[in-house]
Formats: sequence, C-alpha cells, structure tokens
Amino acid sequence: MNWKVLKQLNQLFIEGETSIEILEFPLGKRILEMEYVKPSTKKTIAKTNLYDTFYAESLQTKFSSFKALIEKYNLAETNFAEFELGALVRIENDREEILDSEKSQKEIATLYFDSAKYLSKPSKLYDAIMKVLNVSELPVKEHDQQFLWVLNCKSKVPSAIILCENSNKLSKPRLTDVELWYAGGRNTAKLQFVSEPTIPFYYLCDWDNRGIEIYQSIKKNYFPNIEILVPQEPIKFRDKIRVWKTQIDKSLFSNEANQLLQKLIPEKWIEEESINHKLLVD
Repeated sequence: MNWKVLKQLNQLFIEGETSIEILEFPLGKRILEMEYVKPSTKKTIAKTNLYDTFYAESLQTKFSSFKALIEKYNLAETNFAEFELGALVRIENDREEILDSEKSQKEIATLYFDSAKYLSKPSKLYDAIMKVLNVSELPVKEHDQQFLWVLNCKSKVPSAIILCENSNKLSKPRLTDVELWYAGGRNTAKLQFVSEPTIPFYYLCDWDNRGIEIYQSIKKNYFPNIEILVPQEPIKFRDKIRVWKTQIDKSLFSNEANQLLQKLIPEKWIEEESINHKLLVD
C-alpha cells in the first residue's frame, strides 16, 4: 500500500466515495470482501455504514501522521510505500539521536528499512531522509571516521587553517597561505585525535541550525581556540526560511559573530558556498 492508496482510503472516509482503482490493491479487495465498501458507479466505490469505524480504528491516526510529514517536508510529489512513510516518521522522531551518533547511510537503512542495501543515492527516498534530518548528505563509509581531508596550501607553510563543514572548498584551487581541512560534516569524532593548530584556526560553515550546532560541538569538545569564520560584506542571506531551533551559547562566539546571529534569528540563514572572506581569496 502506498501514499496514493492511503489518500483514497481517507477520501472514502471524508467524501464517501473514491476511485475503483483502489480495488487493485490487497486492502481494497479486503474492504470490499468485508462489505466496508460497495460499487457505486463503473469508476467509483462508496463506503457502507461499516467503513468509518474500521477507518477510525486502523488508519486515521496513521494517515494524519503521514500527511503532516509530507506537508512539512514538501514530499507531495512522491508516492512512498506505507512502510517507507512509517520509517520517515520514526526517523523524524529519532532525528537528534541519529545526528548525535552520526549514523551512516547503511546504519539508517538497516535500522529503519531492515536492509543495509535498501537506501540508495540518488533516490527520492534518500532525498526525503536528507530533508527530514536537515543535512546535505548521509555518511556513506564508516571508515570515513578515520580520515581527515587536507588541501595543503601552495606555500607549504600555512598562516591559517580553515576547517570546512562541507567539501566544496577543497575542490577549488589551492590557496597560497591557507590550509583547508574537511572532517565530513557531523563526522567530527576523529578530531579528538588531531592536535589543535597553534596558528589561527577557523571553522567555515552554513550559518544555520546544523552548521552552528557542529561549530559549538567542535569548540566545546575538541578545539577550544577555533573561531567561526564570520562572513564579510556583501553577505548573501538565503530567502528560503529555516526556523532557528539551536540553543546558541554566546560565549563561544566573538562579538562580531554574535551580532550576525542576531540578524539571522529567527529565520534567515547563510550558505557556506556564498560566504565572502579575505582568507578564502588569493
């Protein structure tokens, strides 16, 4: 049973009729056999006086939770199976635990879809999970936790190091005197084995819930001297609304950074790739 069928079952409950196509599915055949529905026209079926009790007891709560999820994350163009929708609801409920424990793509697939191979990229389901978790990608290889990517600078003797939330900057040309690091978004546990640099050290990230959460975690747990890289003018604010939920620890930010956060909250954000700063330009 998929989302289209679930909508038809709800239509029966609300409007009393729906397309006869629903009888092509096992549950549709079952409710006809149980006399919860009856043929109405050549193209429609109608509910009987038995249907509302059946629907209210077995499907109404489930439909409501699926509908809320689909509307919240703009998934209306998809037609996920019932068990996939149920898994997405559970993933949303477990979001903080999934992110905090840095679960990989395979782990999520195994825990919520009963198979490590069920979740593939690219797919609509993969995209939906990223929306629910509010991440740009899911960790794929568990061994990624062992490696820190480094783009050495041209001079070989950096004057500063920038740890990046995303890998985009490491695909660009080398900078002359600035070394770039990438730990893999939330995959920061490896940083406990890295010595804190003695030269100026910055964190480059999206200024949104996830980026600020990661920065605060890194500064608290691994590198107390790291500073968030504050965008310089012109600053490009994203139009798409992202409501701020992160608890901001102002003591972890410079005065300049705190002033910018005040401009962003409650719903503006800045994308890492749009950030201007003199350290990022030769």
